[in-house]
Amino acid sequence: MQAEVVVALIAGGAGLAVAVASVPLNYALARRVRREDEQDLMARYRDPFLWAMHDLRSRIRTILDDEFLTRFLINGEDAIPTSVDFMNVYARRHTVFVLAEYLGWVEIVRRTVGFLDLGDQRMNRSLLEYLTTIRRVLFAVDLDPIFHVPTGQQRAIGELMIVPERDGERRNWRCIGFAEFCARLDRDEYFAGWFKRVDQGVVNFASQAPGSNRLVELNMRLTELIDFLDPSQTRFPLRDQERPHYRSQE
Repeated sequence: MQAEVVVALIAGGAGLAVAVASVPLNYALARRVRREDEQDLMARYRDPFLWAMHDLRSRIRTILDDEFLTRFLINGEDAIPTSVDFMNVYARRHTVFVLAEYLGWVEIVRRTVGFLDLGDQRMNRSLLEYLTTIRRVLFAVDLDPIFHVPTGQQRAIGELMIVPERDGERRNWRCIGFAEFCARLDRDEYFAGWFKRVDQGVVNFASQAPGSNRLVELNMRLTELIDFLDPSQTRFPLRDQERPHYRSQE
């Protein structure tokens, strides 16, 4: 009888020990699964967010270096066999779109993965600082009118540019493309109303030739952010060759 009691006690103790030992193991496994989910989200959103930054910066560069807006909105230049009217509308709409697309991805990042958790508090803080600086450049009233977007309007445009989509049980977000953006401008007065001020700023810049200090500042800040998120130049390997003459080569 005593032997049976001893065996039972040993078995119970072993079971308790296993249960206790499994607590930190289960916690570690749960953290690992959660971290893998976060990494999956980062992989899902980081590249399109980088492309949105790149598209906005590329348009800013063509405005500054190639007089893109003046060529197509004022001079009516038509370097390829297409209609001048098409390029006029395209130049305006696509310029507004690349800014709106960037703001849409900022909103997606805000809603879905915080601020693209990079696994390091110092890097997370740096990313937040880059995004905050760009937000401030956009709303600064002491810079030139083009791309002047107050903070609340930045958020509103970002909200309008995104739509939900399902991936199994997970709810994700995507930014609308250029074709859908143009279609909504044509059929949705409420949607179009949020972009009238930005569009007018684009037209005024082309026709009145104001200063370009906001665009210069945005170009530099976007380049810094792209360099930060893609330091090895894996996604944009030729971007150093694209830097304009006015950008510091520090």
